[in-house]
Amino acid sequence: MVVFTPVLLVSNTPAFLKQYPFYKQASQSLGHFILWELSYGFQFFCLEFFFRGFILFALVRYLGHAAIFVMTIPYTMIHFAKPLPETLGAILAGIALGTLALRTRSIYGGVLIHIAVAWSMDLLVLFHKGELRELLSGF
Repeated sequence: MVVFTPVLLVSNTPAFLKQYPFYKQASQSLGHFILWELSYGFQFFCLEFFFRGFILFALVRYLGHAAIFVMTIPYTMIHFAKPLPETLGAILAGIALGTLALRTRSIYGGVLIHIAVAWSMDLLVLFHKGELRELLSGF
């Protein structure tokens, strides 16, 4: 719930309304939307695998828990082209998801959180744009 409150708050701001969904034809049809969101979800699996699975777990042997902060730097950098609140949030998210990965020895919690946040953002933005009702009308 902690992460969904900021998502709800920023989803109706001009920067987020402009940015999301990345695939601008996502609201064209339910098929486009579902295919986009599944692809988007897979991308988050790959992202978590690289940052938390590969970088973090490789560095923790040498740096201990400081590896979380080292991994968070490039993780935050990939958010530079996104709205400022998301970029700043990536710092906290990198630390939180890194901590979760080390505690559970798994990336899957981070994968689920990342996908839930991304799908929520897309749905909320489409709702605020008035496109969600139209998208679901054929359902």
